[in-house]
Amino acid sequence: MGVCAAWTRARFARMLCPVFTLHGGPAAAMRGANAAIFRVLAMAAIGLLMAVRALAGGSAVGIEPGDDGPPTLFQAQEVTVDRDAETVTARGEVEISRGERILMADEVAYDRARDVLTARGDVSLLLASGEVMFAEEMKVTGDLEEAAARSFRMLLTDRSRAAAASAVRVDDRITEMRKVVYSPCRRCVSGPNDTPFWQLKADTVVHDQQKKTLTYRDARLEILGVPLVYTPYLQHPAPDKPRASGLLAPNFEVSGELGTRVDVPYHFAISKHRDLTLTPIITTEEGPALAARYRQRTKRGRFSIAGSATVADRDTGSGQEDDIFRGHLDTEGQFHINREWRWGFDARVASDDTFLRVYDFGSDRFLESEAFLERFEGASYFSARAIGFQGTRQRDDDEELPIVGPELRFSTLDRDSVLGGRSFLDASAVAISRLDGRDSRRLSSTVGWQRAFTDALGGTAEITTALYADAYQTDGVAPGNPDVNPGPALAQGGDVAGRLYPQAAASYRLPFTRTSFLGREVLTPRAQVVVGPNAANDGAIPNEDSRDFTFDTTNLFQLNRFPGRDRVSTGQRIDYGLDYTLYRDGGGSLFSTVIGQSYRLNGDSDTPESVGGADGDLSDIVGRTNLRPHPGIDLSYRYRLDDDSLNMRRSEVGLSAGAPAFNVDLAYTLLESETTAGTSSFGDREELFVDVSSRIARDWSVRALHRQDLESGTALSTEAGVSYHCDCFRFDFFVEREDFRDRGIDPETSVKFRFVFEHLGAVGSSP
Repeated sequence: MGVCAAWTRARFARMLCPVFTLHGGPAAAMRGANAAIFRVLAMAAIGLLMAVRALAGGSAVGIEPGDDGPPTLFQAQEVTVDRDAETVTARGEVEISRGERILMADEVAYDRARDVLTARGDVSLLLASGEVMFAEEMKVTGDLEEAAARSFRMLLTDRSRAAAASAVRVDDRITEMRKVVYSPCRRCVSGPNDTPFWQLKADTVVHDQQKKTLTYRDARLEILGVPLVYTPYLQHPAPDKPRASGLLAPNFEVSGELGTRVDVPYHFAISKHRDLTLTPIITTEEGPALAARYRQRTKRGRFSIAGSATVADRDTGSGQEDDIFRGHLDTEGQFHINREWRWGFDARVASDDTFLRVYDFGSDRFLESEAFLERFEGASYFSARAIGFQGTRQRDDDEELPIVGPELRFSTLDRDSVLGGRSFLDASAVAISRLDGRDSRRLSSTVGWQRAFTDALGGTAEITTALYADAYQTDGVAPGNPDVNPGPALAQGGDVAGRLYPQAAASYRLPFTRTSFLGREVLTPRAQVVVGPNAANDGAIPNEDSRDFTFDTTNLFQLNRFPGRDRVSTGQRIDYGLDYTLYRDGGGSLFSTVIGQSYRLNGDSDTPESVGGADGDLSDIVGRTNLRPHPGIDLSYRYRLDDDSLNMRRSEVGLSAGAPAFNVDLAYTLLESETTAGTSSFGDREELFVDVSSRIARDWSVRALHRQDLESGTALSTEAGVSYHCDCFRFDFFVEREDFRDRGIDPETSVKFRFVFEHLGAVGSSP
């Protein structure tokens, strides 16, 4: 036995054909060994040429490719040609290729008159799209584009499977199957016969490769072999089509405000780059609502517009408004003008403070709307922004929230050496206004220079100089009063204020390293001297962007420790600290810790880092520690100690440990109230957050989350649930308790569930 192969480009030098039988022709015996060998070789060549010509259409296509398609590759172990019946039969690992389509079978008979191939025994037909058709017997046209089969099976591109009693393929794109079973489950099976977790059974299924859809008639959904749902018509995208128009699976939810809620979304795939989803919302406690989301990609960017609208009642806290309009708008976009410039927007507004939370569209503290223009070029950056805010709590007064616009920023770093170092520039202009409260306009710039030196010991010295220049024009500011709306009795009219503040710093660090039985250790002491005038924070300058201040290791060695421009760190001080890191032998940090403090030589204390000592010269002690004893364990600890009593003023513990079998995330936070000169972060707080998850089996997992206010003993939120997840199905069930109170919103416990079927969609509560 051997291999018989022929290309339509007649590569006879590669042909081997040891078994050939010709029917209908004389077979006269030749005398002599040389004559017999010559006769056998001649007949083999003629027979092989006829087989190739027959399989290719019976013309010169067998030698030269014609205009009716790509060349054909034929391969088998044995070929029989019947010239009277005009048939060619190939047996033994038969393979016929035409372009990207490949037919394989144990036996293939070709009817030249009808141009039909009849394949039997372990038949498979690979389509150009990647799907594979299997059958016990299949009739295929000569171009391998149309077929009919019995005992049919089909493997789709994502390895989903379909089986049918019979199937017909036409136009090289449509496969119609009868008495069909379809399931995308591969690993998610059960039972002695590997019954899929879920499957669809239908009288007919049409697979349209051009539209990339699967359409069912008289379909039944079975889970674990039990029929549960019947539908006369069903259509879903094929695995190779990521998006299609159609009705999406509904969402269900029960809440105290809306009662029973059902969302029924419909998706419109308008084009390759655009889509629209309309979602009618039906509730038992309020009237119907409509949500929509439109998305589009353009040549230079993308944008989306989402929103909702309804007519419903609203609790205002002092009463109830009946049948009023309620809704929201959420839109964003980003576009590239060229390689350096881009612009975009992000707008979020709601009809009232509680709408988003009541209708489960979000729970953000503030809704922010922004438009921006940016430019990136080397080490330079420019931006222009306009920002507005809307509060979502009862105590929020939108008329006192800032309206920022415009805000212009420019920063650059000189790449060329200036006196051995590099210069930098930061400039900004911002206007802040309010409907009710103070207004301000500011021009700011920081010009600086920085140079680093390395000594023979391996230490690094660094010199930094900076000059801050700020000019303010204000209205409605009460000097020394942090309130944004101090009232007409305290607020001044238009005023002008300014600041010119120089600052310089010199720092030095010297790392010491050694290798011990623990690994490679690096100990780095560091010190810095900062000098500047003693006072620069005029009470006439409003504090808009430097209110949230936290003293820790991240800003210990910064010249200006404030997060914004309205306040600067004044006076002279010495910063010092120690950094220790232990590295594993194989690389990576095993343990690291940083501890530091500041000593104020002179100047006012406008930040709360210096209130720890009796004389206020020594700052609190700040530190950070990280421990990674195992790739699956990460422990971090940040702290702040009173330098006099060593009482804990800030303590944050974070732990992430485990593997998929069991994982825990823990966060403990202890914060002491910080308020100094109008700079405040938040009041006293002590919280504990725990998130525990575990994969208790291959496909089963559980999870529990809890957030506790230890200061008041109140449980802020609790959630627990169980999930089943395999390759074709996901089920989530969880119970959630949230302690949130606002107008018309009370603490409540909700039970949610969600079924997700591969390719079909999801049913249940929104994720």
